[in-house]
Amino acid sequence: MVTVDAIVKLGGSVITFKDRPLTVNQEVLDRLAEELSASGLSRLIIVHGGGSFGHPLALKYRLQDGYKGPEQREGVVATHRAMLKLNEEVLKALENSGFKPISIPPLASALASSGRLKRLLHEPFVKALELGFTPVTFGDIVFDDTRGFSIISGDNLMTELSSRLRPSKAVFTVDVDGIYAEDPKLHPDAKLFEEMTADELLNLMEETRSRPVDATGGIGLKLKEAYKIASMGLDVYVVNGLKPGRLLKVLKGVRVKCTVVKGVKP
Repeated sequence: MVTVDAIVKLGGSVITFKDRPLTVNQEVLDRLAEELSASGLSRLIIVHGGGSFGHPLALKYRLQDGYKGPEQREGVVATHRAMLKLNEEVLKALENSGFKPISIPPLASALASSGRLKRLLHEPFVKALELGFTPVTFGDIVFDDTRGFSIISGDNLMTELSSRLRPSKAVFTVDVDGIYAEDPKLHPDAKLFEEMTADELLNLMEETRSRPVDATGGIGLKLKEAYKIASMGLDVYVVNGLKPGRLLKVLKGVRVKCTVVKGVKP
């Protein structure tokens, strides 16, 4: 099995303007691609979120509820095409930074059951890395054997890929400095956890269950997936992708302001 240096999630709130439909934050995307290149790591897997491309359309057509009627077909097509457009922008940024990126869309490589990821082909990711490519995947619509179709997030894919491919580290780029005790956008003095164990993260999830960390639940899902990955024995980094240089430092093993969830060691 090929050794994976890192699996990196480029958050949708980082690489797009969430308040501007179908708009890439080009400056940030290009910089993050340069930081990935400057890390010197050649065996990377990139996952990206939907931001202002996938989320508004998925909500408009209620795709998160599965197949309810033929009128949703238009929404499935529109949402998938929007994600392909964002994916193309990510591919271009990576290629401009020296990578040979190759897209592996979940619609063609994954299946779900009852809204949960059931199977993801990992062999294409392995073969791509062996041949010197950089695999890129993203949150997407996938077919579901009970609901017709489901939305599988980039965070879900981070967990599945980490489980199968065992990267040296898993990195989530977000639009805040890491994991906080409270939403830092509402509580500027909220405590940032610079390092925590999987058990401490689980306790935080229990405490925040009745008061989600953000209004959309996005950070809440990241907490859940970060906990799963750390429970596999892998270190998880949650870092602000909007702050120049931070992703690069995480990839190079340099201490930087972020949250590290330490993997559970046997």
